[in-house]
Amino acid sequence: MIADFRYVASPEVEDVVVELFWDNDGERMGRIKIPDMVDNAVVVLELPHLSPLPVISAVAYAMVLAAQSERRLRISGDQSVWQQEWGTLINAPLGDVH
Repeated sequence: MIADFRYVASPEVEDVVVELFWDNDGERMGRIKIPDMVDNAVVVLELPHLSPLPVISAVAYAMVLAAQSERRLRISGDQSVWQQEWGTLINAPLGDVH
């Protein structure tokens, strides 16, 4: 297990979010969504494009973005994509600051 992760159905716009989904081939994918301010920094630093990635890669990349931008990391989207060996998805209550 990697860690426990906070899941929210409707994340805040200032959060770094990995949105879970199944692609057309049945692969587990994640789409990273970041606030505009962080997006501008990503372009300046010439970091990889934020197109959909395999979930574990999306989570790893999003963790770095959240840490560097001092923002919360949230998981959203289709919970059936998540594999338990990656960690526990904990439903984050509104106003949760962890």
